[in-house]
Amino acid sequence: MRFLTTLILLVACAGCQTQPTEPTAAQLREKLHTVTLADGISQSEAQIIGECYFAKNVGCGAFYGVHDGGDRWIVDGEFGYAAVPVKDFYIYKQSGRVVSSIGPSYDNPLEIYP
Repeated sequence: MRFLTTLILLVACAGCQTQPTEPTAAQLREKLHTVTLADGISQSEAQIIGECYFAKNVGCGAFYGVHDGGDRWIVDGEFGYAAVPVKDFYIYKQSGRVVSSIGPSYDNPLEIYP
């Protein structure tokens, strides 16, 4: 009987664990609008742009970050149920222009969440 009670408690408590909540569109918009285009795009700003892009435009996928590609930040991630690695997805350092092979491109990244 004691084993059964312990088992029931373990199962019940497993359901109590909370998952981190996804940011809302309003939170992402607020974060995105901290990006300043006039002075070029830093790595941390490119991270914000990439995060917002994935949240808005990639239904199934994962954003991992960005890495230096010379005049642009190269976006690292996967998309689709097969977790296909992202290719040809860039954020230009000078302007913030987003060029994506997996969804819409943006001349102004602030338009992701206007």
